Formats: sequence, structure tokens, C-alpha cells
Amino acid sequence: MRGLTVFLAGAVLVAAARGAEDPAVRAMQQHQLQRQQQQEALQLRMLQQQRGAQNPPGDAQRQQATDLQQVDQQQRQRRAMEQLQIDQQQRQQQLHDRQGIEPGSVQPTEDAAGQENKAQMELRKAREQSQQQLRRFESESQAKPATDSARPLKLE
Repeated sequence: MRGLTVFLAGAVLVAAARGAEDPAVRAMQQHQLQRQQQQEALQLRMLQQQRGAQNPPGDAQRQQATDLQQVDQQQRQRRAMEQLQIDQQQRQQQLHDRQGIEPGSVQPTEDAAGQENKAQMELRKAREQSQQQLRRFESESQAKPATDSARPLKLE
């Protein structure tokens, strides 16, 4: 499950880097995101049914709280991925805008290859920042459940 999520996240970021403005790419990204959400919801339902069959009724409330925590964590991860995608698209747009504006302000000694190298460096930097944000989020999301489990759960 985690490997699939990381793979999909990488695939979405690569797709965003290649064609953030292409409506077909956006539609594909939305479709992938919706499919991922549906898969997560299905997995949660299957997990709840499986645990409901295995656990006695006394554990049902505790298990429900655990399931809710898992759903919350998945939703936070999904929102973080969406935000990373939005940030990546904004960086791509800014890079695209700069590439459209810069040719008039480029020094006469800078040739097309120099401009391309500069654009690639900026794109690489944006990708690295995106990956750093993803790693930071993953480390935070892994650390958070440990602190949450120390707190007693309140069920209403």
C-alpha cells in the first residue's frame, strides 16, 4: 500500500513536470487521484470488515478509533500530495513564464544552449524541493502516529 502510494506520487510529480498545462495530463492526474482514493476507501472497508469478523464486540470501539486514525492519516497524506502537485504546477508555470519573458532580457553572449541549461537547472531545483517536501511530510506523518497513540482516545 505504501509502496503504491509512493509510486503514484512519483508518477504524478513526473507527469506534472512534463505537462502541467496540458488538459489531458490534468485529467489523467485527477483520474489517478480519484482511483487512488477509491482504492484507499475500498481497502479501509475491507480492513474494517475483516477486523469486525475477527474482533469480539468489546474491541469494536477501539478498532473503530484505530480505523478512523488510519483514514485521517490517509486523508492528510492525500492532501499533502495534492498540495505538492499544486506547488509543482505553480513552479512549472513560473518557470514557463520566466522562459517566455527572459529571451528579451538575456545577455547577448548567452546562447540557446545556455538558456536551456539554465531552465533545466531551475526545473531540477524545483524537483529537488518537491522531493524534500515529500520526505519531510513522510517523516512527520510517521512521527505523528507514535505521539497520537500515547494519548487516550475519546470516543463520542
